[in-house]
Amino acid sequence: MVFRALIVGAVIAALAAAPASAAPEIDPLQRCYVAAQPTQREFVMVNARFFTPLATVDIFVDDILQPEPSPRAAFDSTLTGSVPAPFVEDGQRVFSLRLTERTKPENTVSAVSKVTRLAVEQTPERAATDDRVRFRGRGFTKVAPIYAHYVYAGRSRKTVRIGTPNGDCGLFSVRRRQFPFKRSPRVGVWTIWFDQERAYNPQAPVRVPLTIRVRSRIKPERARAR
Repeated sequence: MVFRALIVGAVIAALAAAPASAAPEIDPLQRCYVAAQPTQREFVMVNARFFTPLATVDIFVDDILQPEPSPRAAFDSTLTGSVPAPFVEDGQRVFSLRLTERTKPENTVSAVSKVTRLAVEQTPERAATDDRVRFRGRGFTKVAPIYAHYVYAGRSRKTVRIGTPNGDCGLFSVRRRQFPFKRSPRVGVWTIWFDQERAYNPQAPVRVPLTIRVRSRIKPERARAR
Protein backbone atom coordinates (compact mmCIF):
# COMPACT_ATOMS: atom_id res chain seq x y z
CA MET A 1 0.00 0.00 0.00
CA VAL A 2 1.25 3.49 -0.85
CA PHE A 3 -0.11 6.17 1.43
CA ARG A 4 1.62 9.20 2.83
CA ALA A 5 0.58 12.43 4.46
CA LEU A 6 1.77 15.67 2.93
CA ILE A 7 2.99 18.40 5.30
CA VAL A 8 2.30 21.80 3.86
CA GLY A 9 3.20 25.27 5.11
CA ALA A 10 4.22 26.60 8.51
CA VAL A 11 2.87 24.86 11.60
CA ILE A 12 1.24 27.88 13.20
CA ALA A 13 -0.40 29.10 10.02
CA ALA A 14 -1.70 25.65 9.17
CA LEU A 15 -3.16 25.03 12.60
CA ALA A 16 -4.87 28.40 12.53
CA ALA A 17 -6.43 27.61 9.16
CA ALA A 18 -8.00 24.31 10.28
CA PRO A 19 -11.42 24.65 11.95
CA ALA A 20 -11.10 23.05 15.38
CA SER A 21 -14.62 21.63 15.47
CA ALA A 22 -15.05 20.62 11.81
CA ALA A 23 -15.90 16.98 11.13
CA PRO A 24 -13.55 15.14 8.76
CA GLU A 25 -14.40 15.38 5.07
CA ILE A 26 -13.27 13.43 2.02
CA ASP A 27 -13.39 14.38 -1.65
CA PRO A 28 -15.74 12.22 -3.76
CA LEU A 29 -14.12 9.10 -5.21
CA GLN A 30 -14.24 8.38 -8.92
CA ARG A 31 -17.27 6.37 -10.00
CA CYS A 32 -15.51 3.06 -10.70
CA TYR A 33 -12.06 1.50 -10.33
CA VAL A 34 -10.56 -1.32 -12.39
CA ALA A 35 -8.92 -4.55 -11.22
CA ALA A 36 -7.15 -6.64 -13.87
CA GLN A 37 -5.37 -9.10 -11.55
CA PRO A 38 -4.85 -9.35 -7.76
CA THR A 39 -1.52 -7.55 -8.25
CA GLN A 40 -2.87 -5.13 -10.89
CA ARG A 41 -5.45 -2.88 -9.29
CA GLU A 42 -6.19 0.76 -9.86
CA PHE A 43 -5.27 3.05 -6.98
CA VAL A 44 -7.92 5.01 -5.11
CA MET A 45 -6.64 8.55 -4.68
CA VAL A 46 -7.65 9.99 -1.31
CA ASN A 47 -7.93 13.67 -0.37
CA ALA A 48 -9.39 14.36 3.08
CA ARG A 49 -9.28 17.15 5.65
CA PHE A 50 -10.19 18.25 9.20
CA PHE A 51 -8.36 15.49 11.06
CA THR A 52 -6.43 16.19 14.25
CA PRO A 53 -3.00 17.47 13.14
CA LEU A 54 -0.38 14.68 13.21
CA ALA A 55 -2.99 12.08 14.26
CA THR A 56 -2.56 8.52 13.00
CA VAL A 57 -5.42 7.66 10.67
CA ASP A 58 -6.34 4.02 10.01
CA ILE A 59 -7.53 3.12 6.52
CA PHE A 60 -10.31 0.56 6.05
CA VAL A 61 -11.46 -0.89 2.72
CA ASP A 62 -14.70 -2.84 3.10
CA ASP A 63 -14.14 -2.57 6.88
CA ILE A 64 -10.79 -4.36 6.55
CA LEU A 65 -7.87 -2.51 8.12
CA GLN A 66 -5.20 -1.89 5.52
CA PRO A 67 -1.58 -2.91 6.23
CA GLU A 68 0.66 -0.68 8.29
CA PRO A 69 2.07 1.88 8.34
CA SER A 70 -1.08 3.93 8.74
CA PRO A 71 -0.63 7.52 7.58
CA ARG A 72 -0.62 10.63 9.75
CA ALA A 73 -2.56 13.79 9.14
CA ALA A 74 -0.49 16.81 8.18
CA PHE A 75 -0.10 19.92 10.33
CA ASP A 76 -2.92 21.55 8.38
CA SER A 77 -5.27 18.62 9.20
CA THR A 78 -5.25 17.22 5.64
CA LEU A 79 -4.59 13.66 4.51
CA THR A 80 -3.49 12.84 0.97
CA GLY A 81 -2.44 9.55 -0.56
CA SER A 82 -3.64 6.38 -2.27
CA VAL A 83 -4.66 2.80 -1.56
CA PRO A 84 -5.32 -0.07 -4.03
CA ALA A 85 -8.93 -0.75 -4.91
CA PRO A 86 -10.15 -4.17 -3.75
CA PHE A 87 -9.96 -7.13 -6.12
CA VAL A 88 -13.11 -8.60 -7.63
CA GLU A 89 -13.11 -12.04 -9.26
CA ASP A 90 -15.90 -11.29 -11.71
CA GLY A 91 -18.36 -8.57 -12.60
CA GLN A 92 -18.51 -5.45 -10.46
CA ARG A 93 -19.53 -4.48 -6.95
CA VAL A 94 -19.70 -1.57 -4.52
CA PHE A 95 -16.92 -1.10 -1.96
CA SER A 96 -16.40 1.28 0.95
CA LEU A 97 -13.41 3.34 2.06
CA ARG A 98 -13.21 4.60 5.64
CA LEU A 99 -10.68 6.85 7.40
CA THR A 100 -10.69 6.76 11.22
CA GLU A 101 -8.37 8.43 13.73
CA ARG A 102 -6.79 5.74 15.88
CA THR A 103 -7.01 7.56 19.22
CA LYS A 104 -10.15 9.54 18.44
CA PRO A 105 -12.45 7.14 16.51
CA GLU A 106 -15.32 9.63 16.43
CA ASN A 107 -13.21 11.48 13.85
CA THR A 108 -14.12 9.29 10.91
CA VAL A 109 -15.29 9.74 7.36
CA SER A 110 -16.25 7.28 4.65
CA ALA A 111 -17.09 7.08 0.95
CA VAL A 112 -18.29 4.43 -1.47
CA SER A 113 -17.50 3.60 -5.07
CA LYS A 114 -17.47 0.61 -7.42
CA VAL A 115 -14.79 -1.81 -8.57
CA THR A 116 -14.95 -3.96 -11.71
CA ARG A 117 -12.92 -6.81 -13.13
CA LEU A 118 -11.30 -5.90 -16.46
CA ALA A 119 -12.54 -8.59 -18.85
CA VAL A 120 -13.87 -9.45 -22.31
CA GLU A 121 -15.78 -12.59 -23.33
CA GLN A 122 -17.24 -14.01 -26.52
CA THR A 123 -20.60 -15.80 -26.81
CA PRO A 124 -20.84 -18.46 -28.07
CA GLU A 125 -17.34 -19.48 -27.08
CA ARG A 126 -16.97 -21.66 -30.19
CA ALA A 127 -17.83 -20.19 -33.60
CA ALA A 128 -16.84 -20.24 -37.24
CA THR A 129 -14.69 -17.29 -38.21
CA ASP A 130 -17.48 -15.68 -40.26
CA ASP A 131 -20.19 -16.30 -37.63
CA ARG A 132 -21.77 -13.42 -35.77
CA VAL A 133 -20.89 -13.53 -32.07
CA ARG A 134 -21.49 -11.31 -29.08
CA PHE A 135 -18.52 -9.58 -27.44
CA ARG A 136 -19.09 -8.40 -23.87
CA GLY A 137 -16.60 -6.48 -21.74
CA ARG A 138 -16.15 -4.25 -18.72
CA GLY A 139 -13.50 -2.03 -17.19
CA PHE A 140 -13.10 0.43 -20.08
CA THR A 141 -13.66 3.55 -18.01
CA LYS A 142 -11.90 6.07 -20.23
CA VAL A 143 -14.27 8.46 -22.02
CA ALA A 144 -13.37 7.16 -25.46
CA PRO A 145 -14.51 4.53 -27.99
CA ILE A 146 -13.47 0.88 -27.64
CA TYR A 147 -11.49 -0.75 -30.45
CA ALA A 148 -10.69 -4.35 -31.39
CA HIS A 149 -7.28 -4.96 -32.96
CA TYR A 150 -6.88 -8.27 -34.84
CA VAL A 151 -3.27 -9.34 -34.39
CA TYR A 152 -1.54 -12.24 -36.16
CA ALA A 153 2.17 -13.09 -35.91
CA GLY A 154 2.78 -9.94 -33.89
CA ARG A 155 1.24 -7.58 -36.45
CA SER A 156 -2.11 -5.81 -36.42
CA ARG A 157 -4.06 -6.94 -39.49
CA LYS A 158 -7.22 -4.92 -38.90
CA THR A 159 -8.73 -2.53 -36.34
CA VAL A 160 -12.47 -2.03 -35.89
CA ARG A 161 -14.42 0.33 -33.69
CA ILE A 162 -16.55 -1.64 -31.24
CA GLY A 163 -18.56 1.18 -29.70
CA THR A 164 -18.74 3.46 -26.68
CA PRO A 165 -18.61 2.11 -23.11
CA ASN A 166 -21.70 2.46 -20.93
CA GLY A 167 -22.24 2.95 -17.21
CA ASP A 168 -19.84 3.83 -14.42
CA CYS A 169 -17.64 0.76 -15.01
CA GLY A 170 -17.23 0.97 -18.79
CA LEU A 171 -19.40 -1.90 -20.05
CA PHE A 172 -20.03 -2.85 -23.66
CA SER A 173 -22.02 -5.55 -25.45
CA VAL A 174 -22.03 -5.79 -29.25
CA ARG A 175 -22.86 -8.38 -31.88
CA ARG A 176 -20.31 -8.66 -34.70
CA ARG A 177 -18.76 -11.15 -37.07
CA GLN A 178 -15.98 -12.87 -35.19
CA PHE A 179 -13.53 -11.90 -37.97
CA PRO A 180 -14.64 -8.86 -40.00
CA PHE A 181 -12.52 -9.82 -43.03
CA LYS A 182 -13.55 -10.23 -46.66
CA ARG A 183 -11.42 -13.38 -46.84
CA SER A 184 -11.03 -16.16 -44.29
CA PRO A 185 -8.27 -15.45 -41.76
CA ARG A 186 -5.04 -17.40 -41.88
CA VAL A 187 -4.83 -20.66 -39.97
CA GLY A 188 -2.99 -20.16 -36.69
CA VAL A 189 -3.25 -18.22 -33.45
CA TRP A 190 -4.93 -14.83 -33.56
CA THR A 191 -5.29 -12.37 -30.71
CA ILE A 192 -8.03 -9.77 -30.60
CA TRP A 193 -6.86 -6.93 -28.36
CA PHE A 194 -9.64 -4.79 -26.91
CA ASP A 195 -8.62 -1.33 -25.74
CA GLN A 196 -9.44 2.35 -26.15
CA GLU A 197 -6.61 3.20 -28.55
CA ARG A 198 -7.45 4.11 -32.15
CA ALA A 199 -4.22 2.51 -33.41
CA TYR A 200 -2.82 -0.81 -32.18
CA ASN A 201 -0.49 -0.20 -29.26
CA PRO A 202 1.09 -3.31 -27.67
CA GLN A 203 1.85 -1.18 -24.60
CA ALA A 204 -1.65 0.22 -24.10
CA PRO A 205 -2.22 0.68 -20.34
CA VAL A 206 -5.71 -0.89 -20.37
CA ARG A 207 -6.21 -3.76 -22.82
CA VAL A 208 -7.69 -7.25 -22.83
CA PRO A 209 -6.63 -10.09 -25.16
CA LEU A 210 -8.99 -12.68 -26.59
CA THR A 211 -7.07 -15.56 -28.18
CA ILE A 212 -8.59 -17.51 -31.08
CA ARG A 213 -6.93 -20.56 -32.61
CA VAL A 214 -7.98 -20.92 -36.22
CA ARG A 215 -7.43 -24.56 -37.20
CA SER A 216 -9.44 -24.66 -40.38
CA ARG A 217 -11.65 -22.40 -42.44
CA ILE A 218 -14.74 -24.54 -41.96
CA LYS A 219 -14.84 -25.88 -38.42
CA PRO A 220 -15.92 -23.60 -35.56
CA GLU A 221 -13.03 -22.16 -33.58
CA ARG A 222 -12.86 -21.52 -29.87
CA ALA A 223 -12.16 -18.13 -28.35
CA ARG A 224 -10.21 -17.98 -25.13
CA ALA A 225 -9.50 -14.97 -22.91
CA ARG A 226 -6.09 -14.93 -21.32
